[in-house]
Amino acid sequence: MDESVLKGNTAILKCHIPSFVSDYVFVISWLQDDGHEILADGGPYDSKYLVLPSGELHIRDVGPEDGYKSYQCRTKHRLTGETRLSATKGRLVITEPIGFKLPTFSNDIKLLGYDRSQGQSFGMLCPAQGLPVPAFRASGIQGPLLFH
Repeated sequence: MDESVLKGNTAILKCHIPSFVSDYVFVISWLQDDGHEILADGGPYDSKYLVLPSGELHIRDVGPEDGYKSYQCRTKHRLTGETRLSATKGRLVITEPIGFKLPTFSNDIKLLGYDRSQGQSFGMLCPAQGLPVPAFRASGIQGPLLFH
């Protein structure tokens, strides 16, 4: 599926896995149409691309060159070990920002929270699009972590 993103912002592509197999299937990589593979297990990739624990592909600092690529997710079945490449390809639709743009969200996010055990790592992203590029910070926080 295509994902709209402002130039310079971060894009997140989702691998659409049918609900009836979602408990048994996980993303192992993303494949670009030029053959470049972005591995989920921390394999060789630059800091522009990151496969999140959820299987989503995080693409930082999107530029015009990213609009010419297409992406497919590769999944693996936990029980059978079978791997499959998604039937469809996703592309980025990149918009050139004009002037200042307040942060917006692609959906109706009101509150974002995480529930993790102490010491457990996880990816935390800013899902907003805007100009200048939105960001958030969290440091030295004890207890619940909430963003508004």
